[in-house]
Amino acid sequence: MQLTLNNEINLGDQTELIHEVHSCDFIQKGDFAYLTYHNEEKEKVVVKFNHESMVMTRFSSPKSVMRFHHKEPALVMIPTPLGIQRLATATEYYHLDMDKQKLTIHYKLTQENGASFASYRLSLSWG
Repeated sequence: MQLTLNNEINLGDQTELIHEVHSCDFIQKGDFAYLTYHNEEKEKVVVKFNHESMVMTRFSSPKSVMRFHHKEPALVMIPTPLGIQRLATATEYYHLDMDKQKLTIHYKLTQENGASFASYRLSLSWG
């Protein structure tokens, strides 16, 4: 099975497009689906999701966890060269289509003071 990840990142007047394709495993367990793959840095990544939320965990050192909820902001802690950054994801659009095997999330990453850091349009598809 293959996972295709597309992410459009808007940071001020700059836009970056990311396109990745990885071999993955898909498991449905209870109310959640799981996609597991290894990224370009050979780190294991687990994506856990349902119709309300998604958690993406990258097993790096230190571990990185991104949370998204369709109705409320979610706190995240991201390791950077400057140390752990405490940010929040404000999800503006969340759509899971299990028939088409696609999850789309539009979100903003905000700093603790509420200032927007960047906006993202993330799409995951598998099959």
